Amino acid sequence: FEPVVGLYAALVGMIVYALFGSSRQLIIGPEATTAILVATVVAPLAGGDVARYASLAATLAILIGVICILAGKFRMGFVANFFSKPILTGYIAGTALIVISSQLGKIFGISLESDGFFAKIWELIISLDETHLLTLAVGLVTILGLILLKRFAPKVPGTLVALVVAILVSSYFNLAEYGVAVVGQVVSGLPELQIPIVSLTDIAMLVPAALALSVLIFADGVLTSRVFGRKNHYDIDANQELVALGAANVSTGFFQSFSVAASSSRTVVNDNSGGKSQMVGLIAAGLVIVFLLFFTSLLQSLPTAVLGAIIIVACISLFDIQEFRSLHIVRHSEYYLAILTLFGVLVIGIIPGIALAIACSLIVFIQRVYRPHTSVLGIEPGVDGYHGIAPGRDLQVVPGMIVYGFDAPLFFANAPYLMDQVTDLISTADPPLKYLLLDAEAIPDIDTTAADTLKDIHQVLREKGITLGIARANKRLRETMQLTGLEDL
Repeated sequence: FEPVVGLYAALVGMIVYALFGSSRQLIIGPEATTAILVATVVAPLAGGDVARYASLAATLAILIGVICILAGKFRMGFVANFFSKPILTGYIAGTALIVISSQLGKIFGISLESDGFFAKIWELIISLDETHLLTLAVGLVTILGLILLKRFAPKVPGTLVALVVAILVSSYFNLAEYGVAVVGQVVSGLPELQIPIVSLTDIAMLVPAALALSVLIFADGVLTSRVFGRKNHYDIDANQELVALGAANVSTGFFQSFSVAASSSRTVVNDNSGGKSQMVGLIAAGLVIVFLLFFTSLLQSLPTAVLGAIIIVACISLFDIQEFRSLHIVRHSEYYLAILTLFGVLVIGIIPGIALAIACSLIVFIQRVYRPHTSVLGIEPGVDGYHGIAPGRDLQVVPGMIVYGFDAPLFFANAPYLMDQVTDLISTADPPLKYLLLDAEAIPDIDTTAADTLKDIHQVLREKGITLGIARANKRLRETMQLTGLEDL
């Protein structure tokens, strides 16, 4: 692709997402991970034919768009509900590190070929002797300037200032002659509507990749949009996000471009600059149109190190150390889940890392339901109602009776645990029990296995002369108890 194709993708993506998306800050456009995966899929099929390469990439974008739109219309956005706060926290930190690592080559003036965060860092370390010092100086000065502007003049558009100053300085001193990499010539003009020409065989070969990329683009988009939605106090509609991302990809496919996705770096720049609505995307698209028509020549002197510095500074703000500390204080398991997501994204990639974190979330959830919180309830002086009794206190509310709380749905997996708990209670009770009262307020319903277990508990207690009672059963639970004969017992 010519570099201008990236501007086409940004232009079409921003306009379409602004019309359909639910995020106020998310910026859609060409994104490094997606672009690399598209190239990986398309290059072997293109066989070195540039025109075929472009047609296949455009077709892949259309297929991704159709899949996302259909998923949105069938309300498959619920998948996003598996992305919990710890996963969001770890994901965004890991993604920020990946984006930063992708820009280090520009800052040091070194061409880094490795894929993956750690491989790229290692390649940079062993290649430090190749550092282009002037390029490094340009990058570091830009980073320092952006940080100072953000600290002492937060209302000044630091990114715009950096771009203008960099172009002026690079043009005046002709930095390209001293070995500083610059953007170079960009073709002018707007994209035209084109239908990519491919065969049915090509489409069939692209479908599996389109499915995988659809998941990647949706997961990345909804996670990023939820981060900024939570930060700016509004809700994200996951189904609408699917439709918006799908529409953006279909559009880019018909306008001479390739798949687009959420850009974490540009979204951060948008948020840091005070963007409050998708008018930012529309205005940016309008400026891209003006730029494509009249000002592409201005970019040729812009050092790529400046672009890298802007992205790095933007990504630094994504690290929320306080969020990790909060997770650690409130619940260690969620803190470790955030750390796992962070390293999963860095080590095995964004989608596998998120999948691993979701799997671990489900395991933790199952463990909590399988071995739920239980307690013996009693009266605390000065506090209304019944509450868990502190260890060491008399467990019997009145002599011969224990009130027992089971704080989870009761079903086949944890019913044996309830039996074990009851058995322990009656075997250690002093004085011996006459009544066991089960607080069912936290039990929304039971399955047939749980019903049979309650019958077994009733039988065991009856043989010992103990009466079983159930309190605070809701309507649905009572109906199930009637159907299974428990209420009569």
